[in-house]
Amino acid sequence: MKPALGVGAALALGLLLVHALSFHFAVDDAWISFRYARNLIAGHGLVFNPGDAVEGYSNLLWVLLSAAGMAAGMEPLLWARIMGFLSAAVMALLLPALARRLASDADLAADRKMRRGAGGATPGGGSAAMWLVAASGPIACWSLGGLETPLFGLLTVLAWRAALERRSVAAGILGVLLTLTRPEGIALGLCFAAWATLAPAAGPRRWLGLAIVAAGAAAHLLWRHATYGEWLPNTFFAKTGDIRGQLRTGIPYAASFLPAFVLPWVLLPELAAPGWGRWLWRSSEWRRSLVAIGAWIAYVLVIGGDELGMFRMFAPILPIVIACGATALMAPASASRGRRVAAIALLAILSLVPSFVGQQRRIVTAHMSLYNLGRWRLAAEGLARSLPAATTIALSPVGYIPYRTGFLSYDILGITDRHIAHRKMAFTQGLAGHEKHDGAYILSRRPDYLLLGNVDVTDEPRQGPIPAFRRELDIFTSPLLRSGYVQVSLLLPCGKYLNMFKRVDERPPGGG
Repeated sequence: MKPALGVGAALALGLLLVHALSFHFAVDDAWISFRYARNLIAGHGLVFNPGDAVEGYSNLLWVLLSAAGMAAGMEPLLWARIMGFLSAAVMALLLPALARRLASDADLAADRKMRRGAGGATPGGGSAAMWLVAASGPIACWSLGGLETPLFGLLTVLAWRAALERRSVAAGILGVLLTLTRPEGIALGLCFAAWATLAPAAGPRRWLGLAIVAAGAAAHLLWRHATYGEWLPNTFFAKTGDIRGQLRTGIPYAASFLPAFVLPWVLLPELAAPGWGRWLWRSSEWRRSLVAIGAWIAYVLVIGGDELGMFRMFAPILPIVIACGATALMAPASASRGRRVAAIALLAILSLVPSFVGQQRRIVTAHMSLYNLGRWRLAAEGLARSLPAATTIALSPVGYIPYRTGFLSYDILGITDRHIAHRKMAFTQGLAGHEKHDGAYILSRRPDYLLLGNVDVTDEPRQGPIPAFRRELDIFTSPLLRSGYVQVSLLLPCGKYLNMFKRVDERPPGGG
């Protein structure tokens, strides 16, 4: 690497790190994976509650990598953030070469020869891809979020590169890793492995990639069924089941993503390279990349999008969007260097805007506030200090609190509960992945404590009833709650109070 390029790469990665740190973000769901990893290390197997085999995770490879770091003595969130940021950094470093690879596609050779007067493809757009990854809020935010999103994005980029280079075996191996990282990874794995077969000179070997993906996916499915009794993860059943409800959340989710992170790549390259579309459309590789992007967007729309902020479900495909857009900036044209720089700068600014203003930033900020993860951490500390290890609780969400306390935990939303996940019900709340519930079933499990109202933490003991979330109404209105539980308040180490329901035959917690 030339010194100037090395300095540029270091500065871009520095921007990515500063951008990521600006979110102050870690998602509660990360501790679901960490709890599975800890139980695996402890000899209980890949379970959320020991003795109850439910696949309440959708990121097997990430759980195993988390377990490896935890077994070596790493704090789980720190280890997850190291893995996440390194994945995002490598992804950023790969993109300039991939943008140049698209620009030099053999399908464009004749067109470039005809337009030598325009100077051929301009290389600056390739380097811009690295900077635009650093400016991308979804990539930066999730690089430190604690989940598998950046690793899945890196594997997607690597598999895409293998497809572009017609490396069938590499595409197949990466396809298997994609399958193990996310359930939908099998679709991307098969897509890129099939793409890599478009090398007739390779002979029968070109089919090896598809065979590897098929064999790896089959082995994973057989293991899942033998371990959990299901062909699909429990999370799939918990988050889907009402296509109309999914579309009610998925369409707005996609509609808010496209203007912020796709439309600028359609419009602004025209400023730098007028007529870029006619030049680039001749690239079959570029067109195939667009099909992959479009298919992923359609998939996310159909499953209902996501509630976790900063377009988590679109983050893995965003690097390919950026690389394809950067290729457009390399189109032969008479535009001055200044216009190209202006287009790149404007794209970077537009990419940064959602990181600081708008709905997605508000979701991330709210998640870290005392209304969500902030209060859940306070509650977890108090519960762990005040209640015995054999305590059982029911709550939602089931990330940090079950991890910190180690209590046997019943999931009100069914992410880690087979019965609730398989319920058939209409999605009416407009909350992607947070629709299913069964209050009577939760109460039949007779947990020692019910943590309702999004885990209700207040400055003083609550005198009135705990506010009910819609997903909890069937608990609040049940005669079993009125006859079997009493509302109590637990004084937390921070001086606030956790308000919850205690089963009447349980000893009151300290402080209330």
